[in-house]
Amino acid sequence: MKCNNPSTAPCREACPAGIDVPRYIRHIRDGRFEDALAVIRERIPFPFVCGYACVHPCEAKCARSQFDESIAIRMLKRVAAEKGGRKPAKIAKRPPTGKRIAIIGSGPCGLTAAHYLNILGHRVTVYEAFPLPGGMLRYGIPEYRLPENIVDLEIGLIRDGGVELIVGTPVSSAEALKEKGYDAVLVATGAWKPTRMGIPGEESPKIIDGLSFLKQVNEGKSPAIGGKVVVVGGGNTAVDASRAAIRLGAEVVQIYRRTFSEMPANGEEVIEAVEEGVRVDYLTAPVKIEEDHITCIRMMLGDADASGRPTPIPIVGSEYRLSFDTLIVAIGQSADAASVNLEGRKNGTVCADQTSLATLKRGIFAGGDAVKGPSTIIEAIAQGRLACASIDRFLGGAGGVPETLSKEMIMEPPETAPRGVGRPELRKISLKRRRATFDSVEQAYAGKAAAAEAARCLSCDLRDFDVIINDLICKDCGYCREVCGFDIFKQSDDFNPSGYRPAVAVNTDKCVGCLRCLYICPDFAITIRERTAAMG
Repeated sequence: MKCNNPSTAPCREACPAGIDVPRYIRHIRDGRFEDALAVIRERIPFPFVCGYACVHPCEAKCARSQFDESIAIRMLKRVAAEKGGRKPAKIAKRPPTGKRIAIIGSGPCGLTAAHYLNILGHRVTVYEAFPLPGGMLRYGIPEYRLPENIVDLEIGLIRDGGVELIVGTPVSSAEALKEKGYDAVLVATGAWKPTRMGIPGEESPKIIDGLSFLKQVNEGKSPAIGGKVVVVGGGNTAVDASRAAIRLGAEVVQIYRRTFSEMPANGEEVIEAVEEGVRVDYLTAPVKIEEDHITCIRMMLGDADASGRPTPIPIVGSEYRLSFDTLIVAIGQSADAASVNLEGRKNGTVCADQTSLATLKRGIFAGGDAVKGPSTIIEAIAQGRLACASIDRFLGGAGGVPETLSKEMIMEPPETAPRGVGRPELRKISLKRRRATFDSVEQAYAGKAAAAEAARCLSCDLRDFDVIINDLICKDCGYCREVCGFDIFKQSDDFNPSGYRPAVAVNTDKCVGCLRCLYICPDFAITIRERTAAMG
C-alpha cells in the first residue's frame, strides 16, 4: 500500500526543527545516503553536528519504544551525514535583495539564521567576540562528544555559501549596528553568564565556572586542575566538565542535590561519566567553601516545586567535607541582555516577542539562548529558523524559510517491521582510551548495521489508524491510558447505559498501531483498524 496523505510521525513532531525523520530513515534503509542527508538539510544546516551531539528528543517519542527500543535516530543522522556528505551541499540562492543584516553571535541560532537569510538573497554579516566561530558548539562541548573538525566543516559550508564571518569582534550595542546601515540586526549571543551558588567562600581562586573550564579545555590550554576535582551541578555542562577533568588525569566527584531521575543532563552522558570513573554524590548540596575543601550536606526530596521536580530539603546534621584542588561550579548559565544594550528580563534574557522574536527596538530581533535561556542545539537551530522568517518578513519578504529540497517519491511502509529486535550495539572506543584522550567516544554504525536499524522504523507517517471504543463494554479501567505513550485516550464526561464512564479515543491521528491498548483491554472493548481512505 502507498500513502498519499502522510501524517506527522511522533518523532518529527518532537523535533523542534521539524526534521522529517521517517523519510530520511527510509532512505538509509534503502542505501540512499545522499537522499537521506538532503532530507535532513531541508530543515537544518548542521546535520553533522546534530548527528554527534543532539539531545534527540525525537527518540523519546519514537513509536518503536512501544515494542522494544526506540530507533537510534541521532546515530542514523550521523551515518547519513558521513556517508551522504561526500559531495558539497547544493544551495540555490535567490537573487540579491539589497538588504543587509547583522547577526551578533555565531552559535547554532545565529549561524542557522545567517544561512537561511543568505539563501533568501540578503547580505549577512555575523560578528563573533571569540577568535573562532561556533559559539557553544566550539567552546562549550568537549571534543570527545563533538570534534572540532566537524564544527569547522559545517561552518565552512555556511561561509562558502556567502555568509561573512567577522571574528574577534565583540559588539556592545545592537542599536549601534543598526545605525551603521544594517536593515536588521539579530542578537544571538547565547547564555554565557555563570550562575553563582550564593554560599560563603565562593570567591576562592580555586573555583572556576563550568563553561570557562570547558572553553579552556577546547582551546587546548589544559588547565592545571590538580589531582582532585569537585564538580557542582547536574546539567550537561557539569557532566562534560567532570568527564573532561577525568581526561586531564584528575579524580572527580560530582555533587547534585537531587537524584539521577531528576538530573537535567542527558542520562546516557551520566552513565558514560560513571563508566569513566566519575563518582556522583546524589542528594548532596554545597554549604560553604574553606581553602581546600567544600562542606556539603545530604538532602531528601520533598514535594514538587515550580519546575515539577521534588524539592531538595537539607537533612540536619548530615554535613560532610570533600577536599579538592579545583572546584568547578556548573549550576547554570544565564543570558545578558545588557551586554548588547537591550532591555532584559530579571533572568537576563532579552525582552523579545516569543512569536516574532522582535525586540522593543524596531528592526532588532533576538533569538536562541539570548531569549529562551540555556537550551539545546536543536532548539537553537529552530530559533534560528524562526528568526530568519521574521526578519525576512520585516524586510518585505514572504517570511518563508528556504529548504534544500530532496528527491520526492512515494514510499511504501514496511509490511512488517522486525519485532523484538533492539538497536545494534553502539561502538565506542576503549574505556582506557576514553579516560586518557579527547578522541570521539562513539563510532558510527557501518552501512549494514545502519540499514538494519533503519529497517526497524515503523514508518508511522505512512500509516493511518482508527481507534474505536465500544461504550457498552468499556468499564474505564484506565489500562489503555497507562500503556499508550501518545495520549490518545481520555475519560469521557458521559455515562454509558451500563452506568460506567467509558474511555474515549482522542487524537487518533497519533495512533501508530502498536496494539498495546487492544491487548491489555480486559473487556475487549477496543478495535483498531487501518484506514483505507488515506491509502491508495
